[in-house]
Amino acid sequence: MTHTRTSARQPGRALIVALTLAGVVAVPASVSAMDYAPAGAAPKAAAEAPKAADAPKAQEPPPAPVSSGDPQTPYTRVAHFYAAYVDVSSDPGSDAAATALRAFYLTPAAQKRLADWERRNEADGVLRAQNSPTAWRVTPEGSGMGTTWSTVRLTWGEGKDRTYTYLKVTTELESGKISDISEKY
Repeated sequence: MTHTRTSARQPGRALIVALTLAGVVAVPASVSAMDYAPAGAAPKAAAEAPKAADAPKAQEPPPAPVSSGDPQTPYTRVAHFYAAYVDVSSDPGSDAAATALRAFYLTPAAQKRLADWERRNEADGVLRAQNSPTAWRVTPEGSGMGTTWSTVRLTWGEGKDRTYTYLKVTTELESGKISDISEKY
């Protein structure tokens, strides 16, 4: 399946930039006039400083999404891998970084199977596509017999044109490394 990338960057990055700028704009409204007295000038008396009620109200930005995780948790490691891999796969000339990520997060056997799959399919074996997704999500599925499974949902496109693909990712509990990536459906 070939997917076409419609955006060079993830839409979440624009939200982070907007929230950061909103926080910077809100700061001057909350600083007192005494903090902005010219050098060498006497600070304004409290009576001369604008009252809090007179000061323009800065709108509180919505809270930024919070990400956290435990690197010992297999599905968190899968999430870390896909977060980094999607970032480097969307930047041209990042083959060395993608190879380093594979070496760190995947077992040697999984790397070999992916290389074989890529030769046969002429696509990226980690993403199972020729392009980069616009988003990803990892959901833990279960574990047993020394392994654990996660479902990775890759989002392609934006808005009403979004489509999804699902991958089954197997992780070895002992090493914490990904031992297999396959299409789930």
